[in-house]
Amino acid sequence: MEIVFVRHGVPDYSLSDERKMTQLEKDYAPLNRDYIHELHAVVKDIQLEKAEVIISSPYTRALQTAEVINRKLGLELFVEHDLREWRADLDGGYVELSERDRRWHDHRTSLKHNAEAGNVPYESWDALKSRAENVLSRYTNYSKVIVVSHFNVFESLAGYQDNGIGCGSYRSLTLEKLG
Repeated sequence: MEIVFVRHGVPDYSLSDERKMTQLEKDYAPLNRDYIHELHAVVKDIQLEKAEVIISSPYTRALQTAEVINRKLGLELFVEHDLREWRADLDGGYVELSERDRRWHDHRTSLKHNAEAGNVPYESWDALKSRAENVLSRYTNYSKVIVVSHFNVFESLAGYQDNGIGCGSYRSLTLEKLG
């Protein structure tokens, strides 16, 4: 399956930061309006990819990005819960930013070395990859799909990325085995 993977546009966390919201509440943060025009430019390139369907993370920033893309392409749009962000705490508790950053560093180090970390309180890269692949396996009847999601989902599918993928950017990848 060919995937045009789009990382959501630039989010606006100002309101959630001002109100000291939790990470869960930050998931509802909208796109930053100052950067939406950049998405319109990217859509022109994405249009050339000739995808058949859009599949999006449920987070607001991803849904808004999918909507901007879909205004131009007019494709069927599906929202998939399991294309969400990496989980910094498997128990769903609050994790201080410094601890979250440490866990994120550990998570990416294990991915870089293709070595699964055992007995950790956060979601492993293998578990993240598995849930993303489970979602995508339901779309194997399409030859090319647009996935609007998050960097960590992309990295779990494509492998460790030294340079990442910027907000509002896209990359193409092919997954050989699904389902």
